[in-house]
Amino acid sequence: MKTKLVYLFSITATLFLASCSEDDDNVIDTEAPEIVISDPVDGEEIAPGGEVHFDALLTDNTELASYKVEIHNAFDGHTHAIAKQEGHKDNPWSYSEVFEIEPGQKSFEAHHHIPVPAEINGEHISEGHYHFGLFVTDTAGNESQAFLELHIEGDHDGDGNDHDHDH
Repeated sequence: MKTKLVYLFSITATLFLASCSEDDDNVIDTEAPEIVISDPVDGEEIAPGGEVHFDALLTDNTELASYKVEIHNAFDGHTHAIAKQEGHKDNPWSYSEVFEIEPGQKSFEAHHHIPVPAEINGEHISEGHYHFGLFVTDTAGNESQAFLELHIEGDHDGDGNDHDHDH
């Protein structure tokens, strides 16, 4: 009886080892992309009718897939654990756009000029505290996020480009 068990164990072990392949050596990518935002800066003031200048370096250990830029109001003092925006009765502005990154890129420099409207539906946009969010995803589905605070405040010099940065 012991001989049959040893024989059965030997066959099972041999089949198990033979079923292993080179594919088992592939490492699963669990490392999230990295984000370095150089513009805008945290606390930057933007005038309605101006624009948000956006520059960032996105990197990943394997391959980048896409990134999303999102700007929304923070009038209710929310954090990004819960993003409720209901109840504010003014005219808040928001922006959201997803950008695909060309396949094979481990590093990508993102650059955009995002116009901030002075009005929406004929009404002045609500001034105040806004969140600027950047979400970066790699081809394995790992995601990183970075957030800055922006202040959309009235144009004080009349040119629509209030560049007085209070840091």
